[in-house]
Amino acid sequence: MKRSEKKQQTRGKILNAAVSLFREKGFESTTVQEITETAEVAKGTFFNYFPTKESIMETLAEDRLHEVDEYLRTYGLQTITFISKLRAHFSFFLGEYHFNPELTRRIWQHMVENDFLLLEKWRELLEIGIRREEVKADTDASLWANVINSHFYYTLAACKEDTREAFLDELMLLLHTSLKGILTKRGNRAMKRLVILGGGYGGMRILQRLLPNDLPDDIELVLVDKLPYHCFKTEYYALAAGTESDHDVRVPFPKHDRLSLHFGTVDSIDKDNKLIHMRGEEPLSYDILIIGLGAEDKYHGVPGAGENTYSIQSMEKTRRTYETLNNLPAQSVVSIVGAGLSGVEVASELRESRSDLHIKLFDRGETILPMFPKRLSNYVQNWFVKHEVEVISNSNITKVEKNGLYNHDDFIDSDAIIWTAGVQPNKVVRDLDVEKDEKGRVVLTPHHHLPDEENTFVVGDCASLPHAPSAQLAEGQAEQIAMVLKKRWNNEAVPEKLPKIKLKGVLGSLGKKHGFGVMGDTAVTGRVARLLKSGVLWMYKHHSGV
Repeated sequence: MKRSEKKQQTRGKILNAAVSLFREKGFESTTVQEITETAEVAKGTFFNYFPTKESIMETLAEDRLHEVDEYLRTYGLQTITFISKLRAHFSFFLGEYHFNPELTRRIWQHMVENDFLLLEKWRELLEIGIRREEVKADTDASLWANVINSHFYYTLAACKEDTREAFLDELMLLLHTSLKGILTKRGNRAMKRLVILGGGYGGMRILQRLLPNDLPDDIELVLVDKLPYHCFKTEYYALAAGTESDHDVRVPFPKHDRLSLHFGTVDSIDKDNKLIHMRGEEPLSYDILIIGLGAEDKYHGVPGAGENTYSIQSMEKTRRTYETLNNLPAQSVVSIVGAGLSGVEVASELRESRSDLHIKLFDRGETILPMFPKRLSNYVQNWFVKHEVEVISNSNITKVEKNGLYNHDDFIDSDAIIWTAGVQPNKVVRDLDVEKDEKGRVVLTPHHHLPDEENTFVVGDCASLPHAPSAQLAEGQAEQIAMVLKKRWNNEAVPEKLPKIKLKGVLGSLGKKHGFGVMGDTAVTGRVARLLKSGVLWMYKHHSGV
């Protein structure tokens, strides 16, 4: 081993031993002798590296300070605004806070008292802010660097919060109040960043409830979605069948100067560093996160199902399904796997769109739509008989191939196979290291956030809730999340128990003229049900500004 490497290794052993003992016994109660014994080095060796026990604290802080620029580069945080960058620095400096808040505070108090490196860092950030027109041009960077340092020191001495986030909130509130006078409008915006992942029904409703007047001045709102518009997932069946156009099943996202739209694909979420990793892009940082990434098809381990079936779970997949179905020659066979609400609506809409096709609907149960009252189930079954849609009950799809599927052991030729036999949360959510229910949905507190992270919410199909996922449920949940956030921001008490989310009912279509559903305790069928569903969609578009 090279001499320099050995010295670095010895230094690391001393630091690790000291930190371990400081956490266990406290700084005052730890002796140099104990540190050297734990590190297995001689006392003289210790003093070759550290003149005093106190100098260890200074070294720990300096090491962290020298690493911050690499941290910002690694996670693409150089371009965030001045206030957000300031918070990112403090967040990184206090990365060990959860191990021992008191020790972490003491280390950085010592740093502020005995070193000028922090002042240089704040001055550097201020000068960058001035160049980027986030900090006013006539700002005295040296003076305000001292202001930042003094606020940091005061918070270290006075704040007794147990968590890093609570400490940062207190510190940044103090800093933002003092720095507000030197910040431009551009630099003032991003004190904290609220990121909504997914512009579905839940994400859209939160935007509607926070904009334009209920977002604090120190909150930057960012919506992340693959597509530049909000899509009506409940209407994808009509797009797939060709009875509605692409334009009919989407609306633009709200436009507001407080809202930033970020279009891209989320690959993963780093909860520890509060970063969203984007495909082909730099990571996106957040302070508050709302995850509404929706659901994907679940294939239940059926071989070939993922590769050889079409889907209506996303706009992109639904478009491909539409192209395939509408390019089929006359008398082709279309098999639809799954006779829940989605399967029923696809089958009926496709029958109306293509009367020449042979449509087969595979149902695992004895009767179709068992979750509905028997009268509705019979009504839908009779509609299919009348319109020559073949319903195959008690089915069990064991394998799917390119030109057909196996029901039990019987092969059935199919020119196109559509999968509507179950969903699961988005893969990003499935990969999250959090508690989940038996269906893979995230277990939440009654206030819809993670049990150990009150600033990370989950809305919609990925959330574990008493009801089956639906647009109504996502919107009801979003209403409550928006209420919780607004009460927090206004320093109002959040109710310990939120009211149950009330669902108005479920409506399904059978083509453009007939439908079925339950509104409250009332079952409705025929034209009335279809008119109700059309009315709900019209109202939704109207409230979305279309």
